[in-house]
Amino acid sequence: MGEPNLSSLDEIRSNIDEIDKEIVALLCKRGELVKHAARFKPHPSNVKDLKRLEQIIEKVTSYAKEVNFDSFTIENIYRNMIEQYIQLEMKTYSDLRGSNSNK
Repeated sequence: MGEPNLSSLDEIRSNIDEIDKEIVALLCKRGELVKHAARFKPHPSNVKDLKRLEQIIEKVTSYAKEVNFDSFTIENIYRNMIEQYIQLEMKTYSDLRGSNSNK
């Protein structure tokens, strides 16, 4: 990934804003999949899958290296992001089980 040909701070910020919009859309899409995954897990202990977490970290740090970006930064971003998604999935898991027990 080469440096973009941008000539001002405003132009850089505008590009970042556009990227942020795309990232938010993708994070929402990922979040919906995470919530859907809660339906397939038989027990709350299945929500935090450490083996899966490490597989994801390995993949994304590898992707970062392929594009010559700092893999440590990507790892930290993903670990934090995944922790938030685990909380979302736990809430979804509880909501699903709670609503099922009321029927």
